[in-house]
Amino acid sequence: MTKDQQSPNARPRALTRRSFLSAVLSGATLFAAGCSQPAPEPAPEQSDEREVVYDEVAPQEVSLVMIGDVLVHTGVWESGVREDGTRNYDHLFAQISDEVSAADLAIVGQETVLGGEELGFSGYPAFNSPQEIGDAEVAAGFDVSLSASNHALDRGMDGIESALGYWRSNHPEILVTGMYDSQEAFDELPIVECEGHRIAILNYTYGTNGIPLPQPWAVRLLDEDQIAADAEAVRAAGAEAIIACPHWGTEYTEGPTDEQRHWAQVLADAGADVIIGGHPHVMQPFETIQDAEGRTVPVFWSVGNFVSTQNRKDTMVGALARVTLVFDGEEGHAGSCTVVPVITHRASGTAFTTYRLSDYTEELAAANLIRGYSGCGDFSHQWCVDFCAQRLGEGFDASAGELVWEA
Repeated sequence: MTKDQQSPNARPRALTRRSFLSAVLSGATLFAAGCSQPAPEPAPEQSDEREVVYDEVAPQEVSLVMIGDVLVHTGVWESGVREDGTRNYDHLFAQISDEVSAADLAIVGQETVLGGEELGFSGYPAFNSPQEIGDAEVAAGFDVSLSASNHALDRGMDGIESALGYWRSNHPEILVTGMYDSQEAFDELPIVECEGHRIAILNYTYGTNGIPLPQPWAVRLLDEDQIAADAEAVRAAGAEAIIACPHWGTEYTEGPTDEQRHWAQVLADAGADVIIGGHPHVMQPFETIQDAEGRTVPVFWSVGNFVSTQNRKDTMVGALARVTLVFDGEEGHAGSCTVVPVITHRASGTAFTTYRLSDYTEELAAANLIRGYSGCGDFSHQWCVDFCAQRLGEGFDASAGELVWEA
């Protein structure tokens, strides 16, 4: 069942630590209050020859998608300002909302803080973004918003408190993780329940652009002890799969740095089943690594930008990560992963949006405003295809506009 097929009375996906533990304790109370198995009837006499029947249950699957950094430069937030002064950003996600809403679980990398109008909107270098961006993400079908980034403290605790207040008041069903306004919020387990399975989303950032943490719990940082503790806690709380979403690496680099590889190994060894990275602003290759026990862990090193106004051709090419989680028994793993390149189409007003590469055309590319910047005059659909082929390697299918990996 897809999200848009669910009844209005369906259970919310986002489970805080309190709500999850409440559900567990509720079940335990029912059992203690008298829910027990009926006494078995005497077994019939059996002959020496008995037919053995194996009840084989097919593995269950959950579809997951994630997009990269929603980097709200001034040109991005200005694209949604209407003549009457209101703001709407549905156009940014319009070209991929079909896939987002159809997925069982959808994650967005919200790199900039949605501090809202009272704190004053701003772009680079210290961002503060309209909260209507979040409304558009929810309308598109996203379930999880990642907030651990190097820009999480651009407006200090005021920004974090305003953003989290907005999410709790307007969209309490959304799991927001990575930044926090209390120790209690930091300690909540980022677990979502999806199609009857519990999936943990662990989000970390390498740093906060040199801004000291006002409180040790304000932003979740990459830390070996913290990662190990988080993974152990979510598994103990019933998580059947762990999706790790680190904000890491070096901007504009073609592939993973040694530091990214280090943290990927830490995450895999802690139990991550899939790793989907962001921050470098460009799409990086897809690979698999082995954990300490020889388990295969897929890694999207960077899904790049989903939307921005950076003035480089390579920052216009990001990716949508598509993952099929297979649950066979008590644990899940990635059955397949797909890298779906997406193209930021810089334009005026609501024409500003992001397309899948397979839907992009030479006509659209010719109108992309990136072509007006130094070194970007040759931007074209074919340039995007060639870039993806170079970045993703021989596994990239140019005709389909994607790379597919099967376990």
